Amino acid sequence: MKIGIIGGGSIGLLFAGYLSENNDVTVYTRTTHQADEINKIGVTINKQNFSKTFRVQAVTSSSSVLDKDLVFIAVKQYTLNDVLSNVQDLEKVQTICFLQNGMSHINMMKQLENPNILVGVVEHGAFKINETTVIHTGIGRTKIGVFKGKNYGLDKEIYNFPIEFHKNWYEIISSKLIANAVINPLTALYGVRNGELLHNEYFHNQMNAVFNDIISVIPSNKNEMWELVTTICKNTAENKSSMLRDIEEGRKTEVDAILGYLLVEAEKLKQEVAVIQFLFDSIKGLEIKGG
Repeated sequence: MKIGIIGGGSIGLLFAGYLSENNDVTVYTRTTHQADEINKIGVTINKQNFSKTFRVQAVTSSSSVLDKDLVFIAVKQYTLNDVLSNVQDLEKVQTICFLQNGMSHINMMKQLENPNILVGVVEHGAFKINETTVIHTGIGRTKIGVFKGKNYGLDKEIYNFPIEFHKNWYEIISSKLIANAVINPLTALYGVRNGELLHNEYFHNQMNAVFNDIISVIPSNKNEMWELVTTICKNTAENKSSMLRDIEEGRKTEVDAILGYLLVEAEKLKQEVAVIQFLFDSIKGLEIKGG
């Protein structure tokens, strides 16, 4: 299968490396320098007791994806508009799959005319250390559902990289949204790793407060979702959330796609969500401070 991966960040490189074992993979990068480095060196995945370099092709993101069977879009939510506008022939690809955090991209997906549109969530931990190398910090799953069309994807066994297909696309991305909305902003605000939200009783109190606000906006099984959120915290206890890393490195965060989406939904429902508003304003303030 010919696979395109738009985005040379941690998730893009992780997918590129593992998927290249059984597929013809091309990474579409923002810069010519990164594309040149990948073509010269390959993509290296490091994790405990494992390091492997995979041969992967790379071109810049303005190149055509016309010959690809499947294209994964693995860029930050806030760059999606530019990506969808700039990648050549994206609308002619039979199957595309979005791998963003949050849910703001749903409206964008509705405007696309591709026959098959998939949406996925990535539960792996990954940290990019340079243009060609990523550390696989936590083995999880990738859950994919069909937003439009049919399930046309990966059905091969991929070593240490399980992909699951689900019938209910909304359920998988709303569940990830809830987990991200609880964990990411709090860890970014407090400057702590994920596990601290469970171990520090005061942080844990705020986990509950944020969670209750979110559940008032996104219908869900409260007990099952709380168990999911706490399980993710335990499994990624030593990890820094992507939002915390963004704040530490002075980058823009995905808070608009996560908490911003919840605020819009709350306004539609005329639901007061003071804790979410406080967190949103706090992260936006940290962005300005970091910038």
